Amino acid sequence: MTSPRPPELPEILDRTRAWVRENFLYMRPDWKLGDDAPLLGSGVIDSIGVIELVEFLQGAFQVGIAEDEITEGNLGSLAAIGQFVAGKCNGNGNGTWPRQVA
Repeated sequence: MTSPRPPELPEILDRTRAWVRENFLYMRPDWKLGDDAPLLGSGVIDSIGVIELVEFLQGAFQVGIAEDEITEGNLGSLAAIGQFVAGKCNGNGNGTWPRQVA
């Protein structure tokens, strides 16, 4: 039996983009959502949305996100999210794949 593989950057970006579109941009289907587009300052995601985003990322990619990691540098764009989550999934960001649940 093979162990599950950690998600790769394109998968993280695609799944996160689809989730953001479904949960925050459903009334704005024409909104361009590029990898480097700001999510927090552009009105796409507000402070409550950040909490929802963190919950999505933790569940979808089996990563733990500490309170001090909830920053614009880590969650401010799809590109930032992709790098942050990929690092955690690959053991480079104080996380392991799959996440060990106590």
